[in-house]
Order: sequence, then structure tokens, then C-alpha cells
Amino acid sequence: MILKQKKYGFIDMVVLPVKTSPLFSAIQFVYMVLGGLFPMFTVFITASFLNAAAAVYNGSADMSAVMKPAVFYALMMLYNSGINTVMDLVNCRATIKFRKKLMPLITEKQAKLEYRHMENAETLNLIDRVCPKFSEKVQEMYMHIVKVSSYLSHFLGIIITLYTQVWWIAAIIIVSVFPLIYISSKAGRRSYDADVKMSKVERRAGYLSDVLKNRENVEERAVFGYTGELNKSFRNQYEHSRKYKLKVDLGISLTRSAGNFIMTVFTVFILFMLIIAAMRGEIETAMFIGLIGGVLSLTGGSGLPYISRHAQFFTRHLEYLKDLTAFLALEDCEGAIDLPVENMDFEKIEFQNVSFKYPGTEKLILDGVSFVIEKGRHYSFVGENGAGKTTITKLLTGLYDNYTGEILIDGKNLRTFSQAEIKRTASVVYQDFAKYYISLYDNIAISDLRNYDNDKNHEEVKKALSLVGLDEAAEKLPLGINTPLGKIYEGGVDLSGGEWQRTAMARSVMSNAPLKILDEPTAALDPKIESMVYKNFEQISKGKTTVFISHRLGSTKLSDMIYVLSEGKIAESGSHETLMKKNGIYAEMFNSQAEWYIDNEKGAVDHEEF
Repeated sequence: MILKQKKYGFIDMVVLPVKTSPLFSAIQFVYMVLGGLFPMFTVFITASFLNAAAAVYNGSADMSAVMKPAVFYALMMLYNSGINTVMDLVNCRATIKFRKKLMPLITEKQAKLEYRHMENAETLNLIDRVCPKFSEKVQEMYMHIVKVSSYLSHFLGIIITLYTQVWWIAAIIIVSVFPLIYISSKAGRRSYDADVKMSKVERRAGYLSDVLKNRENVEERAVFGYTGELNKSFRNQYEHSRKYKLKVDLGISLTRSAGNFIMTVFTVFILFMLIIAAMRGEIETAMFIGLIGGVLSLTGGSGLPYISRHAQFFTRHLEYLKDLTAFLALEDCEGAIDLPVENMDFEKIEFQNVSFKYPGTEKLILDGVSFVIEKGRHYSFVGENGAGKTTITKLLTGLYDNYTGEILIDGKNLRTFSQAEIKRTASVVYQDFAKYYISLYDNIAISDLRNYDNDKNHEEVKKALSLVGLDEAAEKLPLGINTPLGKIYEGGVDLSGGEWQRTAMARSVMSNAPLKILDEPTAALDPKIESMVYKNFEQISKGKTTVFISHRLGSTKLSDMIYVLSEGKIAESGSHETLMKKNGIYAEMFNSQAEWYIDNEKGAVDHEEF
């Protein structure tokens, strides 16, 4: 198992990539370590070549003595020129494999999270830091590991060579490494801390950026002319983020510049020491020339400073792994990704003294609510915004289970049902119904995934489209029900607001769930059209149990029972006629809205308008 709940640390920078792709990890490690040893080989080959050339010049050897080191050097050059092309291909294939293997795992974990985490700002910030580029992060960790391994082999090779010639110079270099690594690791921690602090600001700036540029808002941008003001807000958020990151990056750059200056002075010092050693006769001339190149490669931009920079990256990766640990520790909803069961029915759903408040808050949204929903009947939950209507939907569909009291389905506690059973109990059309930029068929068929792609299901999709009045519109699409919706794919077609709404309703119709819920999906519509939508939905849901949730009363006359919510309680209940006679909250609401629905029953609204 590649991902599991545990405390992730340094060793996982190797374990995660190796588990993901053992072959790539092995190839990359061998390649980088060999590359790191090349500078040491170069020192010896250079020294060997110069000694052989001197011998030929002095007449003590023939030209064949020069050929061996020259051939070795040529082979090294050929290897270097060819291996980079091969590794580019290997890295490309590895990137694809990492993404293919890791992204489904992190997405699955995200899909399994308890719903409360998706309504928590801190958790959303954590998800934004961990999930979007997870595969790239894991691959990047390993690349830094093998690169540092390469430069460590480079470092050790040169140090060992130096130690065999002038041991005290090797000792000086070793001692100098640790302060550089310590400084760089602190810089890396500061850099990641800045990223964490800025994730909130960047999320807000990203949202404003989307509003300013996406096509869904283009009409309102033009009509209301808010682009200038929104640009100011975006600029403020962006500038705050930019200045803070600039401050952190400036500090890191200054630290790095100071390190580079010290390294330059240090390099001059080491070269000076080598010259002294050569003058004393402690090093042969040919070896001295080879060591000069080795020391320059060790202390130059691709040597100790490179290791120093990677120490900074390691610190950032360790901080990222802390976030990964926290993310994987978030509680899952057991069975969250299970498919709904084949069949699920009920005779009665009952709320018994149910109270609920959202996590992190103290206000009771539902306060001792009790009611009954019986099979085959039509219900309406009405009340002002914030009265707790949508919360009832969330509890019915198992999104939250931290309520007090009991929710019973045929006498069985809802908490004892599996997610697969709960999913088959109810289908919901929400106020903010989803618009999926996939084919029209897929938009509807996803509500019955067990029968997703059989011939019968295609007929059921067409039947659902007909029931919601979308069959003629579907026939006019370029590819019929297989036409992609939205503007993402070539040939994609966008629907009108009413057509999108009916697509969501067709999705609900397609579901075999015995309870159909309309949770204010018509709130943005004209009240008369809203009433027509409810009437049509009631007709196409015959034989099913329906629940209409609204603060507007266009659906209530269709209902067998109306529950009036006020301040988290059931304030009134009964049929339309009964509640009107009571002359209470419901009667007051209905009378205040009555003029909205005049002439509706006479058919004044054209079916095609909604």
C-alpha cells in the first residue's frame, strides 16, 4: 500500500517514490551516483594523462601510454552526451507513471473525507497545499534525494582523493559543510512557513481571479461593471501575498548570497593551500592540476552550494510531509465511495427529537425536531432562510451524523445504515445543482452507475429526458445525448439555465432512490415558473415519496403534509387547508406571497420557460 495513515518523515522521501516506481527509482539513483563519481574519475584520468604526456615528452614512453587515459576520457564524454537524452525520456515516462498511480490515491482520500471537513476553512487550506500537485511533489522529493546522493558521491570522491594527498585540506572542507547546511535548512523552513501563511490569501486571490476571467460571470461583469472594484480587491490580495513572499525570499536570497561569498573566499583559501602543498612537494604536478579542477567543481555552483540549496529543499519537503501526515489523518466516512445498493425502500422515515449544530459553532440549527415521512406521500418543508430546512436534507443523506436524537428508517437507526444504503435512499436536486462538463448522457447516467453503460440504461436516460421536457432539445444537439456540455471539449454545447436545471432533475428521476428531494433548486426562478417546476416534478415522481424544501410556497398545495420550520423547530404542521385555517406562520407567509402565484393554476406559464 503506497499511502496509509502514519507519520511521514525523511525516509518517506525515498520510500514513497520507490513504492510508486521501483524501476525508475533504481535507474535514477544509479544514473545520479555515477554522475557524481565522474569528477573523481576525471581527476585521476587528468593526472594519468599529464603524467603519460610528460613521459612521452621526456622520451621514457611512447604514444601508446597517452592513448589509454585519452580513450577513457573520450568514453566519459560520449556517455555524458548520450545519457542525458535517455534520462529525459525516462523522466517523462516516470512523470506519467507517478501521476497515474498517485493522483487517484490522493483523490480517493479526498473523496472519502467526512463531509464536515469540506466545510472547514483550515482543512480546505490543508487540502490545497497537499493535493493539487501530489505526484509532482513525491517525484520532486526523490529527484532531490538522488541529486544530493550524486553530489555526496562527488563530494566524497574528491574528499577521499584529497585525503590521500593532503589530509588536512580534506578535513577543513568537511568541517565547513555543516554550517552551510544548517543555514540552508532554516531558510527552507521559513520559506514553507510563508507558503502556509499565504495559502489562505492565495485561495481568496485565486477565487477573485476566477470571477474576473471565467465565462460564467461575463454577463454580470458587463452589466454591473464591477470589474474595476474587483480588480482592486484582487490587487490588494495579490500584493499582500507578493510583498510577504518577497520579504521571505529576500531574506533567503541574502542568506544564499552571504553563503556564496563565504564559499568564494573559502575556495580561494583551499586553492592557496593546494599551491603551498604542491610547492612543498606533497603533491605531484599532474595530481595538483587534477585536484585544482576537482576542488573548483566541489566548491563551485554545482558542488557545496548545490548541496546547501538542496538542504533548503529537504526542509521544505519535510514540512510538506507534515501536512501530508495531517491530511491523511483526517477522518474518513466509511463507505463514502461505495456504489449505492441495488434496491432500497422504506415505509416510514422518522425524526425523533433531533438537534444539530454545525462543527465549531454553538448555535442549534435544529432544536428538538420531530416529524414523519411516509412512503408515497408528498411533503413540503417551508420557512425563512436559515430556519434549518437544508440541514434536514444533509442529515437525511448522511452527510452529518453528529446530531442528538434519532433518525429512523422503518425503526432502524440511520447511523447503522451503510453509505451504500443511504445513497440509494434519497436523490436530491440542490439549489446549487452541479453542472458537469461531460456528455448529456453522462450527466444523467451517473445517478445509476451500476447500470451505467448498458442498452437499457440508454433508454432510461431518454425516458428521463422526456419526463423533464428535454427530449426535443437533446435531439437538436450535434451528437444527440452524447454531445459534450460546456465549452471545455471541442464541439461542446452550453445549455440555458432552465435546461441545466432540468438536466439535474433528470438525474434525480434516473435514480432508483425511493425518496426524491428538491432542495430549493428553483430559488432563482420566477415564483410562477417555480410552481410549474414543482408540479411537473410531482407528476414525474408519481409512486415515489417527494420532499420539497423552500422558503417560497409555490409547491405547498401539492403536498399531503407541510412542516413549517422556525428557529430550528417545527412550528406548525398540516395540510395547506389546515394551516391556512390556523392563521399562523404559514398562513402569513402564504398570504404575503399569494400574488406571486396568481393565474398559475390556469396554465399561464409556458412549460418551455423553466
